[in-house]
Amino acid sequence: MARKSRKNINEIKLTNEKIYNVGIYIRLSKINVLNNDDTLVNQKNIILNYVKDKKEFKIIDIYEDTNKTGTNFNRNGFERLLEDVKKGKIDCIIVKDLSRFGRNYIECCNYIEKIFPFINVRFIAINDNYDSINENSNQILTISLKNIVNEMYAKDISKKVYTALHTKKMKGEFTGSYTSYGYLKDPTHKNKIIVNNETAPIVQKIFDLRLKEYSYTKIAIILNKENILSPTAYLYSKNIVRKKNFKNSKWNFNNVKTILLNEIYIGNMIQGKKKCIAINNVKRTNKDDWIISQGTHQPIIEKNIFYKVQEINQKARKDYEEKTKKSKKSNENIFKSIVKCGECGKRLVRRKNTYKNCCKASFVCKSHTIKECNFTSFKEADLKEIVFNAIKNQINICTNLDNLLEEKESIIKFEEQRLNKYTKNFQKELSKIRNSLNNIYEDYAENLLSKNDYILIKNKYIEKEKNILEKINFLEEKLKYTKNTISKKNKFLSTFLSFKNEKLLTKILLEMLVSEIVIYQNKTIDIKFNFVDEYKELMVKMESMLNEKL
Repeated sequence: MARKSRKNINEIKLTNEKIYNVGIYIRLSKINVLNNDDTLVNQKNIILNYVKDKKEFKIIDIYEDTNKTGTNFNRNGFERLLEDVKKGKIDCIIVKDLSRFGRNYIECCNYIEKIFPFINVRFIAINDNYDSINENSNQILTISLKNIVNEMYAKDISKKVYTALHTKKMKGEFTGSYTSYGYLKDPTHKNKIIVNNETAPIVQKIFDLRLKEYSYTKIAIILNKENILSPTAYLYSKNIVRKKNFKNSKWNFNNVKTILLNEIYIGNMIQGKKKCIAINNVKRTNKDDWIISQGTHQPIIEKNIFYKVQEINQKARKDYEEKTKKSKKSNENIFKSIVKCGECGKRLVRRKNTYKNCCKASFVCKSHTIKECNFTSFKEADLKEIVFNAIKNQINICTNLDNLLEEKESIIKFEEQRLNKYTKNFQKELSKIRNSLNNIYEDYAENLLSKNDYILIKNKYIEKEKNILEKINFLEEKLKYTKNTISKKNKFLSTFLSFKNEKLLTKILLEMLVSEIVIYQNKTIDIKFNFVDEYKELMVKMESMLNEKL
């Protein structure tokens, strides 16, 4: 048998070596724009030189983020990289150093120590001398410390940037990424704004339409019909922003409202509407905390027109709030979850029909629409009237019972006295038995009774004690039942009588008094009231008590 040459053996070994599909990631933050050592080109060259002579690496793509902070991972390039990792296109990520990957300690460690090892992705940070497949290297602690420093550095930079921006805002200088619709950044001074002759007339048109009391939505419709680019679509058309969803965006309620409320159009600079309370955590501030600088730029709208529009806005808002309040009150479904179909047993659904600001509603069965139930509908107004009349009848019954209890108060008191009397008699007898038990024990202790006689007599007394205790407990329960049931403290009576003066059917009234309403196709209604058991108990007790011969 012929031997294989050493040349063939080496070729086999080379073929079996792991080839990594590499994704190169580079990032340039705003703070590093002027740092020549950290440009995208420089980062790319360092990584390309690193992999140049290493046959185990196959470069698939280069992923980059420009002007992106390292304090979070919401970056387009990074997200595209992760997407390719998930698809299996990339199984090795190489960065210049950890700070380019990210400056958030917790998230960085999460990716490097947990996520990447779990999905078998090799991670290399060249300048930090870190390679995840190098088991002998004890670099994790160093990496963690570097990440902490990076995060502290990011926080320090954030504070400095915030302070610098706040100072500019206080001076009335513009600090935003792009200006409000109708203005442009001054090309000679980046912290000043000038009128945009293309869009300023549109702003004036919007204010003119509002003066004619056109609604926000109506104004948006007019602008869209005239094919006027919305603020976001305009920014996209000028390459100021490149979000694809901006390209075809249209005017809407919020666009128009924002413009009509903004003091920037009378020459006032308003900033500080949002505040960064922590890294990646921004919240809106109260109006009192806004930084308002007056007369910082050329106005587009005259002040008298602006404030007249504000009056229209306030009136419209007030009218809307009142209308909404009335609508909510009139449209409230007070029967929610208690109305049931008598044909199929399912809950009935409320359907509203609004016509000329008048809301009429009916209850329908969903099963009817799929032809599984015969029930069609029942008008809400009719249901309210029927249920309220039934409740009033119940309240009248309670009122009559209450009057009867008051009239027969002497009978009730007599019943209570009788029960108390029997109870006291049994308690006296119980006391005598317990005294006798003490006496026979003393006789037994003084040897006046033998042990057998003592036990015999003792057991007889204990049996008597047990029987009397049972009778006392029975009488006490009966007395308690009488006091709670046949009195004005009765839960059934007190609950119904508390609604005696109600003039309107309300949700609270239904929740307290009604447990379920069943409606049948033939318009029959079965109303199930709460406290049914208490009502029956009261009636039975009163009947037996009033018929009892005294």
